Amino acid sequence: MNRLALVSLCLVPLWAAESVKEHSVIVDASDATYTIDVAGTMDPENLAIELENLGDAPVISPRVTVNGKFDWYDVKSIADEVTRGLTTGEEKAMALFQWVLYKRYQRSPHDRSALHPVRAMNGYGYGICGHTSAWMKALWTAAGLKARVQELWGHTVSEVFYDGAWHMLDANVKVFYLNRDNRTIASLAELEKDRTLIERTIHSHDPWFRQPDTREHNEELVQYLVTAKDNFEEHAYDGEIEKNHTMAMSLKPGEKLVRWWKPVLGKFEGRDKRPEVPSTYANGQLIWEPDLKRVDLKAYIHVIDNIATRAEDGRGLPVHVADLQDERHTRPSRFTIPIHSSYPIIGGRLWCTLVKEGNSGLDQAAIFYGEPGWGGGNLYTFQWGKGTRDVEFDLDPNIMRSGVVYNYTIGFNLRGNAKSDPPSQVGLERIRVVTDLQVSPHSLPALSLGKNLVRFRDESAAGRRVRITHRWREVHDRRPPAAITVASTPRDGGEVRTLAPVLKWNAPTDNAPGEIVDYQVMVSLRPDCRWPLSPTLHQNTGTAKTEWTVPQTFLNPGTTYYWKVRARNVHGDTGRWGSVFHFRTAAAAK
Repeated sequence: MNRLALVSLCLVPLWAAESVKEHSVIVDASDATYTIDVAGTMDPENLAIELENLGDAPVISPRVTVNGKFDWYDVKSIADEVTRGLTTGEEKAMALFQWVLYKRYQRSPHDRSALHPVRAMNGYGYGICGHTSAWMKALWTAAGLKARVQELWGHTVSEVFYDGAWHMLDANVKVFYLNRDNRTIASLAELEKDRTLIERTIHSHDPWFRQPDTREHNEELVQYLVTAKDNFEEHAYDGEIEKNHTMAMSLKPGEKLVRWWKPVLGKFEGRDKRPEVPSTYANGQLIWEPDLKRVDLKAYIHVIDNIATRAEDGRGLPVHVADLQDERHTRPSRFTIPIHSSYPIIGGRLWCTLVKEGNSGLDQAAIFYGEPGWGGGNLYTFQWGKGTRDVEFDLDPNIMRSGVVYNYTIGFNLRGNAKSDPPSQVGLERIRVVTDLQVSPHSLPALSLGKNLVRFRDESAAGRRVRITHRWREVHDRRPPAAITVASTPRDGGEVRTLAPVLKWNAPTDNAPGEIVDYQVMVSLRPDCRWPLSPTLHQNTGTAKTEWTVPQTFLNPGTTYYWKVRARNVHGDTGRWGSVFHFRTAAAAK
């Protein structure tokens, strides 16, 4: 990696509040790293990241990662990132399951391609049970595991195969079910025969508010799972799962990709069908306004017929008719400008300057959304008069009518007049296209408190010059609770004689009295306590009291368990997980 081939600036923009920071670098290497230091008392509020092509050639598949994360380019890169350092099938299966839990919420996109995790996780961050199960199958498969989707007639779940058996993990309901051995995860077939495995497990819809659910909700899940007669393996999603969706896209010379962490535009997919605003989403824009004095548009347009550029023939307009029409040859010259995004396109706007030198009935410039026709444009027709015409169009109605798209075209047809005196040319003098995007804020390369190592990569052959700009707001007026580092009962490493021990810990000392309102506890068989033994052993206490009783039926005698705690304050700020403690149940414990 090249650490030197960049120029770096760190500044506070004049328009921003004092707490808003901006860091800009110019990169000319295909693989470059740089660091950004973030001050404050907690992770910053990330605002925007921009990539702008300052060079004369396309930048192919640019991507930015921070601290080794957010490389969600394709399904393999996601699986590789999430399972980094893990070796067993169980570890990989659980890591991918946990990753999805914190990256989605319940809402259905109006986009069938969102059944693929690359499309869904980068563009939306939401989906319902069918989407979630399809993502799990795709991700587990990419990690080298066998996986399948199961329909329960009213709900959809996923299963993964490791250690010689199937295991059901429902990332939509955020649940899995511990088997009677209190070590392994049950399969759907095992759950169909033992409803008590479901009844003893909590079903939490929120990663933080993890408390026992109502009897009615629990029974609903029981009925989905145990009615084996209508459960079956589902293959209807395989067509989307098997597609090679990636985040590949190119930045043309003069093009900029802006992505915000907030819904700056207030636009989202399906807003004409479902007006309820998604609870979490963000926007972006592709902005292209090439300098036509130095950029030859020929490489970035699709010529259908009889179009030339200034770089080709030296004539005045950047794009124009190659062989002028006359009264016997009236077919218009046509070309399109294709727009592509790897994010869902949800709107846009077009500005352009047309030049028409003649005023005969033959002279014409027409603009189309989509492929150009032979007559007047469906966006605009410059028919009468001559000279220069600046036009602007809202593309939202056309784009929304098509539903979510990832590509669209702007078409032009042009007619000059070879028999005018002098001959009259017609063409395009200026173009600006702004394409509105929907993005999932979870997918964006977020900066954290402290030193951040940022990496830029692309697949361009040579000659790139890219400006990358990060904007964030530092936080100085709030502080999350400190990590929990002291276990009082049982003592760390101690033995307990009950299978429902009371766990106690010391409260953090850096908060004002009454500021801590809740704790979350996790119990695991893993020394790193990376995920819980059961969802029931990952709960918040709902109180500032520094103790929690492990529910009955989940622990075994003669076994070592690991646990950790984190605190939440009255402002909603969550502290880091603290030290991992451990205890051992006595051989005679019950």
